[in-house]
Amino acid sequence: QPLLDVQAEDFVPQVGEKPPAIHTPTEADVGGNLEEIDTRVPPSTQHDEDFADVLGERPVVISFATPRLCQSRVCGPVIDVVEQVKARYEDEAEFIHMEVYNDNDVKKGYRPQLKAFRLPTEPWLFTIDEGGRIAARLEGAFSAEELEAAVKKAVG
Repeated sequence: QPLLDVQAEDFVPQVGEKPPAIHTPTEADVGGNLEEIDTRVPPSTQHDEDFADVLGERPVVISFATPRLCQSRVCGPVIDVVEQVKARYEDEAEFIHMEVYNDNDVKKGYRPQLKAFRLPTEPWLFTIDEGGRIAARLEGAFSAEELEAAVKKAVG
């Protein structure tokens, strides 16, 4: 009888699946006060659209990261990489950055959007094609080249 029963299940949405149609806060929702929804300094430029509104309408790149509160310390650099790649692909895909903690406070726990994606860690990034299916997913740190390859899978 084994002492431990290890399950190799991955609950995070997979390539080919439809992601949860979560609502993400936008710049308009916070009256332009991006510090409420983004811990990056300066805030990222990825808060124009609500994920639920663009899912299935156009390709989307959504990142879950908290630059100032990151446990792994790679969230800030990851969002910097996304900003860099967004400059090249913003006409082809919608870029959305989603913070991790309620009210940007670790003690208040994970935001419901992270729970909906069942993310056990951060950062995570998903590219989603026009049909609303996950084209690629990246966990942890990644390079601009890796992100660009993931974006190309979504935009075709």
